[in-house]
Amino acid sequence: MLNILDRYIFREISLTWFAVTTVLLVIMVANVLTRILAKVTAGTVPADALLLLVGLKVINLLVTLIPLGLYLGVLLAFGRLYRDSEMAAISACGTGIRSLYRPVILNGLIGVVLIAFLTFWASPWAARFEREINQRVASQSVASLLSAGNFVEILNGEAVVFTEALSENKQQFQRVFVHRDLEDGAFEVETAKSAYYQRVESAEADGMAKEYIVFVDGVSLVGKAGGDEYRRTRFSRHGVLLPRDPLENRTLENSAKTLRQLWRADDSQSRAEIQWRVSIPLAAMLLAILAVPLSHASPREGRYSKIVLAILIYIPYANLLVLARKWLSAGTVPAWLGLWWVHLVFFVVVIYFTVRRFGFGWVKARLTGTSV
Repeated sequence: MLNILDRYIFREISLTWFAVTTVLLVIMVANVLTRILAKVTAGTVPADALLLLVGLKVINLLVTLIPLGLYLGVLLAFGRLYRDSEMAAISACGTGIRSLYRPVILNGLIGVVLIAFLTFWASPWAARFEREINQRVASQSVASLLSAGNFVEILNGEAVVFTEALSENKQQFQRVFVHRDLEDGAFEVETAKSAYYQRVESAEADGMAKEYIVFVDGVSLVGKAGGDEYRRTRFSRHGVLLPRDPLENRTLENSAKTLRQLWRADDSQSRAEIQWRVSIPLAAMLLAILAVPLSHASPREGRYSKIVLAILIYIPYANLLVLARKWLSAGTVPAWLGLWWVHLVFFVVVIYFTVRRFGFGWVKARLTGTSV
C-alpha cells in the first residue's frame, strides 16, 4: 500500500517520465516526418499514407524511447528532490531506502508492461502493416506516383521519370522523358513530345504486370557518361518498360514475426529476436533502479548534474545489447549466453553504484526489515 510520500514520489517520476519521453518523441518524429515527406515529394510514397506511416514509426520509436525516458525521468525527478533539499527532509523523517525504491519499481513495472506490449505485439504488428502498405504502393502503377514538374525515382534510383504535364487520370503525358541505368555504366534517355501509360498483364510465374510508357514522336539516346560514342535514334512510337521492385517476393523479416512464429523457427536469428524483445523491458527496469543512486547530488550541484554520467552509462549498455544481438544472430555466441551477459554486467554496475551511495547497510535493512 502506497503512503503519501510514495504517491508524491510516484507522481514526480511519472510526470517527468512523460515529459522526457514526449520531448524525445517529438524530436524523433520530426526526423521521421522529414524522411517520409521527401519520399512523398519524390512520388515514391502516396501522400494519403503519410500520417499512417508516421504513426507506425511512432510505435517502433516508443520501444526505445520509453526505457530511456523512464531512466531520465527517475534521474531528473530525484535530482529535483535533492536540489530543493526535499530529500534531506525525507531522510530526516526516518524514511528508509525502501520508500525511495517503491515508487521507482512501481513506475518500472508500468514501463515493463508498456514495453512488453510494444515489443511482443504492437511493434511486430506495425512492421507487418508497414510491409503491407509498401506492397500496395509497389502494386500500384508507376504512373499513379508521377506528378507534373517533378523527377520521380523508381527502383531505388535506377530509373527516373519526368513529365511536364499530365492528365487528371495520369494516363496521358506531355513532354516527358525516362532515364534508365544500363549495364557496364551505360545509360538510356527516352524523350518525346507526348506519351501515354500502358499496363500489360504478365503471363509469367511471378504474376507481376509489366508497365510501359509509350512515347510518341521522340528521341532515344544510349551511351556512357564521359564517353565519346552515343547512339541516337528518332522514332514515331516507342514503348519503354518501367522496371519494378519485386517487394512482394521478399520474406517476412524477424521484426515483423509473431512470438509463436519466432519460437517455431528455432534458428539463431529468431532466438536473437526473442531475446531482444525480452531484453528491452528488462533493461528498462535495470535503468530505473540504477537512476536512484545515480541521481544523488548536493543542492549546489543542480538537477542536471548527473545527466552526462547517466548518458555515458546508457550508451555502452545500449550498444552492447545491439552488438550481442548481432553476435547471437550470426551464431558467434551460444543461445544460452545470448544477450544475458550484457544484463549481468549492467546488474553489477547497478550494485556498484547502489553500494557506493547507500553502503552495505541497505542489504541488512532488506533482510531485517529495518530502515536505513
